[in-house]
Amino acid sequence: MNRRKFLKISGIVCASLFADMQRILASEPTADLALVNGTVITVDPRDSVAHAIAVKNGRILDVGSDAQIRRYIGPATKTIDLKGDTVTPGLIDAHAHLPFFGLRENGTWVNLQQCETKDEVLSKLAERTKGLPKGTWVYAWGITDNTLQFLNREDLDRVSRDHPILAVHTSGQWGFANTLALQIAGVDKNTPDPAGGAIRHDSEGTPTGLLVHYQALYLVRRMLPLGTYQQFEEALLFAQNLYAAEGVTVIHDNFFQVSEISSANTVRAYLMALSSNKMPLRVKLWPYMANLQEARRGVTDVFSGKDPAPDSPYRGLALLRRENPSLFADLWGGWKLAADGGGPTSLYYQNRYAVPMHQEEELNEMVRLFHATGQQISVHAVGDKAVDLTIASFQNALKSDPRKDHRHRIEHALAPSPAALDLMAKHGVVICTHPQWIYKWLGNSPFLKRLDMERGVIPLRSYIRNNIPVALGADPPAFPLYRPQLALWQAAARITERQYQFSTAEAIPVKTALRLQTMGSAYAGFQERDLGSIEKGKCADLAVWEENFCTAPVDRVKDIKAKMTIVGGRVIYERKG
Repeated sequence: MNRRKFLKISGIVCASLFADMQRILASEPTADLALVNGTVITVDPRDSVAHAIAVKNGRILDVGSDAQIRRYIGPATKTIDLKGDTVTPGLIDAHAHLPFFGLRENGTWVNLQQCETKDEVLSKLAERTKGLPKGTWVYAWGITDNTLQFLNREDLDRVSRDHPILAVHTSGQWGFANTLALQIAGVDKNTPDPAGGAIRHDSEGTPTGLLVHYQALYLVRRMLPLGTYQQFEEALLFAQNLYAAEGVTVIHDNFFQVSEISSANTVRAYLMALSSNKMPLRVKLWPYMANLQEARRGVTDVFSGKDPAPDSPYRGLALLRRENPSLFADLWGGWKLAADGGGPTSLYYQNRYAVPMHQEEELNEMVRLFHATGQQISVHAVGDKAVDLTIASFQNALKSDPRKDHRHRIEHALAPSPAALDLMAKHGVVICTHPQWIYKWLGNSPFLKRLDMERGVIPLRSYIRNNIPVALGADPPAFPLYRPQLALWQAAARITERQYQFSTAEAIPVKTALRLQTMGSAYAGFQERDLGSIEKGKCADLAVWEENFCTAPVDRVKDIKAKMTIVGGRVIYERKG
């Protein structure tokens, strides 16, 4: 072959190869976002660790090595060099109350979380009354002392007789009103206890100011001025920004109130903030139902297909379901009710002072009613008796109306019996609990310390050993600390603020806790197909951390900070400096 012919053939071959390469390159989609040169903890079924991620149209295009991901990078790709930082799936807080959390944190409500003594509480309340016109309500949240006799109306009267005052325990389960607040609410010695609640009286029959459980608190709280749309929107955005700075991308608002002080403005604020992209966090809502009458109205108004009355607190949800079913499906979690209270009002077999939220028949009927809608049910149940009653109500509903994969949830479940664990596993019950409670709360209870030695409190290892699905949440504003890093730490450490060591038999590795805070919580909200792990096709919800949770010393985990939070491929938080 002469030189001219060789060059001609070589040119044809090179042109063909170049064309083929162009076709190959053209067939590779170009990423909108690429994260490279990091440690990617995928939380996939194999617990894979990768180094880079490609994102397109808000979803994960690919995850793998740097070389594998760089082929998706084009001129328009935003490329983030992680410089060795760690990426996890965005964390999911499976139990929080965003509007109330925001109202507490942004100062709309008096925040009492840092007050340890009665004098500190009264001083903080007195500060708020200064300059307020007479008759203006003072609403406070966050008393941390678990003594039901911590305050009374006379203590609060010394703060002010000209301002109605309601100061609520951090759990939200009980609170204290002054004389003027009780008078405005019409609560006196002749007022009967509401079902599931209690008005405490002195020896002469006069209310002491102590109101136990939501139903009793509502007698006074219903008199508060309704929050405005702007207040709730500001509270939502304030709370979501706090969460975004901690690597959280999804919230399960597990006590969504639409019939009390929030009124329709909470629903409207949520819907507008989410639909307008002001609030990039993903949210699921479980409306709370206080009693059977409210449950029947809620089910009818939301799911009957008929237009609710103009004054119905469920009207916003009903119209959303009809007019924007896609957004409703994204937002809707299911139904919420409560079987007991918290702290000294929790329904344990050994707590003879506990006030049940519902009679057993009503609890069973509410669960049956909610189950019949085909929706998930979430039940607040702290004590072992409350857990048993809740499981029994699930069993009754499933017996009359069998349904696979219902994922009915029990929230809290601090110390269930071994028999309860067996029933949870048998009936597919999901547990949402809070290992960080050990650090701040549980060490103050001799009763819970004893239960921990007997059977384990917040028994994560037992839940996992029994194949019970577990989700994790912080429960703010009830719990004062919202950072999920504390849950990851305490799942392994199980040590209190005062260095009391809870049983390590129920400890789990941080790596396992991370799975609960991501995939476990996603499963608890029927979100595992799109969220909870870093896998092809899933939503690009990611958190970038300054250190690796899985290799850091356990006691370092609580202090690890997020550097960046990404929801649907969009950076919603980036740490400065």
